[in-house]
Amino acid sequence: DKEGGRGSRGMHGRRMLTGLSIVASLIALDPRPSQAFISRDTPMIQPSLLGVTQSRHFETSLLSSPEQDGEEERITPETVAELVEVSFLNACLQLSSGYVDVLKLFIVACKSGYDLDLSLESLHQLVLDCPVNSAGRDLMKEEIDLRREWMVVVYTLLNEFLDARVEVGEVGCDEISTTRVETVVQSMLSIQKQLSQEEEASGGKLNAMSKLTSLTVDQVLEMSSDLSQLQSECDNIQKAFLMNDIRVAVQTFKVLEEERICTEGSAVSSNAVPRPSIPGT
Repeated sequence: DKEGGRGSRGMHGRRMLTGLSIVASLIALDPRPSQAFISRDTPMIQPSLLGVTQSRHFETSLLSSPEQDGEEERITPETVAELVEVSFLNACLQLSSGYVDVLKLFIVACKSGYDLDLSLESLHQLVLDCPVNSAGRDLMKEEIDLRREWMVVVYTLLNEFLDARVEVGEVGCDEISTTRVETVVQSMLSIQKQLSQEEEASGGKLNAMSKLTSLTVDQVLEMSSDLSQLQSECDNIQKAFLMNDIRVAVQTFKVLEEERICTEGSAVSSNAVPRPSIPGT
């Protein structure tokens, strides 16, 4: 049974993550890093994911009513940092089971910081200073680097795709990281442009954004010679970073498209607390 198989991997993940870093666990639990990652129609916030206690504020801020006592709840930089901190860990754990729901929440949280005009370095420092500790331990350097790299991917894509420009600062933690992020971002933008041209040529029969946001990692690699070449030069850890950077990029486009659909024809404050989509509504 397919679903049962995923559950078995999830239990294995609970045991492994007590002694392995997030990065190592992603490699160990995802032997085929380029296989499609999917979204499932289940509540996006679980009471606990893989034995990690979540911040109660994280759950209530995402799932509570947008209005309390007739006033819209406002998000603060500190709240954004907490959302990033908690959603990152749970996104990694959910990715190891093949799902991207919480990764999308991580992206929404980063975009909330972007919408507040927080520079990436400011948001990153707020996350480092956040009193919430989802892992129950200090993150290893490679885990902090992975989280920052995902944030860079989101911010850089938003800068390229939207009119606003928010300071990103240093793109990568080192030359390898910088090359990886720049290649992912530029390749995704090239693919987006290519699909837009195909949509125009088809007379609108092809929906470029729908196609873009449904791409698997394998399909992205097939469409980008630069990414395919970069993948061939990566060791296992670098490949894990690259594969997940691509997933972050694809899901960033997905978040932007879902936001456009949800807000089309309505005025929605960009300072409102981000909330997950609810299946069936």
